Amino acid sequence: MPAMSKLSAVAVTGAALTAASAFVAPNAREQTSQASLRGASTASSGYGRGVSGLSGLGAAGLAAAAFASAPRPRTTATVRCAYDASKEIGACDPLLFWDPIGYCQGDCTKQDFDRRRAVELKHGRICMFATIGMVWPDIFGKFEGYLSPSQNLKFADVPSGLAAISKVPLEGWLQVLLVAGLIETQLFKDQSFGGFAYAKYGEPGNFGTGYWGRKIKDPAERRLKLTTELNNGRLAMTAMAGMLIQNGLTGQAPIEQLTAGHISPFNDGQGAFAQFDPSKELGACPPLGYWDPFGMMAFQDEGKFRRNRELELKHGRICMVATIGMIVPDLFGRFGGYLSPSMNLKFSDIPCTIEAIYKVPAAGWLQVFALAGALEAKNLAFPTNYGYPPFWGQINTLSKEEKSKKLLAEINNGRLAMMAMAAIVAQNGATGQSLVEQFTTGNLNPFVGGYARVANHSGTALRANSEALPWAPVPENLTNNIVGPYVGDAGFDPAGFAKNKRLLPWYREAELAHGRVCMLAVLGYTVQTSGAKWEPFITRYPTDSADPLKAATQVPIIGWLQILTVIALSELWRYENVISKYSQGVAPGDLGWNVDAPTGSKRPKWFGPTFTAKYSPEEWNNMKLREIKHCRLAMVGFFFMVLTNASTGVGPSLIPSFTQSEFQSSVGDFIPKGL
Repeated sequence: MPAMSKLSAVAVTGAALTAASAFVAPNAREQTSQASLRGASTASSGYGRGVSGLSGLGAAGLAAAAFASAPRPRTTATVRCAYDASKEIGACDPLLFWDPIGYCQGDCTKQDFDRRRAVELKHGRICMFATIGMVWPDIFGKFEGYLSPSQNLKFADVPSGLAAISKVPLEGWLQVLLVAGLIETQLFKDQSFGGFAYAKYGEPGNFGTGYWGRKIKDPAERRLKLTTELNNGRLAMTAMAGMLIQNGLTGQAPIEQLTAGHISPFNDGQGAFAQFDPSKELGACPPLGYWDPFGMMAFQDEGKFRRNRELELKHGRICMVATIGMIVPDLFGRFGGYLSPSMNLKFSDIPCTIEAIYKVPAAGWLQVFALAGALEAKNLAFPTNYGYPPFWGQINTLSKEEKSKKLLAEINNGRLAMMAMAAIVAQNGATGQSLVEQFTTGNLNPFVGGYARVANHSGTALRANSEALPWAPVPENLTNNIVGPYVGDAGFDPAGFAKNKRLLPWYREAELAHGRVCMLAVLGYTVQTSGAKWEPFITRYPTDSADPLKAATQVPIIGWLQILTVIALSELWRYENVISKYSQGVAPGDLGWNVDAPTGSKRPKWFGPTFTAKYSPEEWNNMKLREIKHCRLAMVGFFFMVLTNASTGVGPSLIPSFTQSEFQSSVGDFIPKGL
């Protein structure tokens, strides 16, 4: 028999003997091998493969199977169950233990789960580094010097994103793989993998280094930090996948996409699929630039864009009128007389809600449709140009720059109105009240019980007339006491916000928060226009000193993201420690900065540095009264500062300008030159 044939026979016989073990009950050693590194999973995998392997063995396999199936001592077989991983770290709200593909079902053991957990941790850690690497070079710059002196390749020559893979030379990738191999097998070897170069079995992902070199002894703190790492890794894997797909479609790194407005790879003038460049059209504004998240312009031409723009303008115009119609009647009153004399229906009978649809008779809707049809016929002649002022026949009288400015303002106002109208309708449907009714009754959140109820009121006022408006009675639920529970209360509530007493603390919190921000903003205007600003990236991101509104548009997106992050974290702290603790005695606006303040109420614990300043109760009330007055003055002042800046292009300042005219500063010259 040839050597190869003998080898084949031996292999077939061995396979048959292996397959025959499928018909033999597992012995006790195999049943209790859960503590071994891979014994349980290896045994279980052998059972499943034996049946299929037996069918193709031929006569030799059958003989071996018959020999193996001889009577043996009977053992009690136990059913092996899947490991319950629902109590492991990472089973978090809202999905809890999430295993849609079923990796941890069937015969998955503790060792199998630990191996997958180690892989998950490793991929998450790599993606956290990779996500930072995708954005860091474009924000903070690349290393100086050469990546490969022999190839005259500098770090600055390596692009961000996927294109960097082809730029790094082969020797560089060999170095990367060598370092990765040393980390895998020597420096940070994960003991839960087992096999060559690994130590005994241990906790997945535990390299023995602790948290920044510190071993966490508190079990709750350790579980929290391990859960945080796992979730951050999951987020990084998702983010990295999105970045790679976007990078592959657009050919740009994430920061390049954001700064170029290349958010959608489908037909924004920059991607491989572009047929028409709408990113140069009106409406592509900072910070999003050209924004088409649903890909409505994918594989479309200029005609499709013009059609979409016409629909956008039309819907925006309708929503601007509708938004006004949802507010004005409740604020300024309705028309007098009858909407339909034949049905005895007055204008005052029509509510400012979506219920008005059912109140207007069919004849009224026919008139509305007729007017809309006349406007549509006009729209066919001039789809986006009704003249300025509209419908006065003065078409094409504006300059190109002024026309573009006004058309852009109309587009943005229409977008804002569409979002506002959607929110108004949704809130109206949930609460059954108009927008003004919601504010005056405090029914701002329809999903929290109690806020939709109007607070009970005895109907007795503390004083006959308001301090702020002597001819008017004291508003409901206000004390009209300027140093009372709400310092600065002078009985001024023309919109009726105080009708819901439960929301009064929230209103005071909002007033103080807005006022404090405006005080800082007024100061910021002064600092900006005086030139005493601090620009850490002045050479890279210069901002205008004379025009603060223009300077706001010159701040890069990453700067705004940092600002929004700080604001969001501060607001979350304020909600958790102040707003949600009103019922426990925390006063609105109290941040706990002065730990010795005579507040007489429960104090929140500020997360930053605090100070101590002892005041008497009278001094403390006086300080609070000054603050609320300054807040109100700053809100009014900041509004006019922004208005002045927008109309003149120059930001106002609290510091007066002492510059003099030329004829005033020149000695002996009292006549202006040029006259």
